[in-house]
Amino acid sequence: MPFDSNTARLAGQKSKRGKDKLTYELKQKLSLLADGIVDSLEVSSLSTSERINLLKIIAPYTIPKIQDVQEEEVREFKIEVIDSNPKS
Repeated sequence: MPFDSNTARLAGQKSKRGKDKLTYELKQKLSLLADGIVDSLEVSSLSTSERINLLKIIAPYTIPKIQDVQEEEVREFKIEVIDSNPKS
């Protein structure tokens, strides 16, 4: 059976992936639970090592990731027009 647009379409319709186990409602409930736990923390009562561990945990979620930017080399070109039929 050759692989063409019809067989590709049919293959795309058949999903071997199961249904999402975490529904939207469950994700919302977990988010509310996490917010409640964070709100109930008294940071002033934490020890220095506990504060550092908390900072290590929350930093990836609060600080934007730095994207690797590579500088491109700027090359200059000099363009000369050479007329094959000089006017004399």
